[in-house]
Amino acid sequence: MDKETKDLIDYVNQRIQTVVGYQNDRIHRILIKDIYYIEYVDEKTFLYLDHDVYLSHKKLYEWEKLLEESSFIRINKSTILNIHYLKSVRPLLSGRMEAKLMNGEHLIINRHYLSAFKKKFGL
Repeated sequence: MDKETKDLIDYVNQRIQTVVGYQNDRIHRILIKDIYYIEYVDEKTFLYLDHDVYLSHKKLYEWEKLLEESSFIRINKSTILNIHYLKSVRPLLSGRMEAKLMNGEHLIINRHYLSAFKKKFGL
């Protein structure tokens, strides 16, 4: 199986998978494909969508393991990014990069994670 076929299969599988997120004392089903990024802040994990944020009970390392064969990539100690929502990147000082997402948010890609990010993004 070539890389293009594998990427297509991963994309289809990701589009139909759902996870649980919590918001305002309610439990929501969320399509993985709709998650822009996942962030660990103050010992809590958050799922960021276009305009909504949900709490997750999974740890960041659990998300990383679950999503390792998908369009998600770890970009710093506390963030996993879905590259399907990446609009652009630009270099910063100290070997880091800034990622601009489709919804206008900006995230920092630390140099420790940069080579894996470049490989995933095709740079």
